[in-house]
Amino acid sequence: MTETAEPIRTAEPQIIADALQVIDSALGGFLHRELVSSGEITDVLLDVRTLLRRSDDAVGLAVASTKSDGAVARA
Repeated sequence: MTETAEPIRTAEPQIIADALQVIDSALGGFLHRELVSSGEITDVLLDVRTLLRRSDDAVGLAVASTKSDGAVARA
């Protein structure tokens, strides 16, 4: 049996740029510190996750809109 892999969805370039900016900003702030709390790391990871989910939600809405447009066209 051959299984097909789920297609990889690419986030919009602006959302990727925003996520990279959050990461770069956090790394810049952590650079000169010896200790960084797990809470601060969690905050950064949640910020990045939120940005990337925003992209995933936009893709989901676009797919749902396309499917509903097709249903209307067939009716």
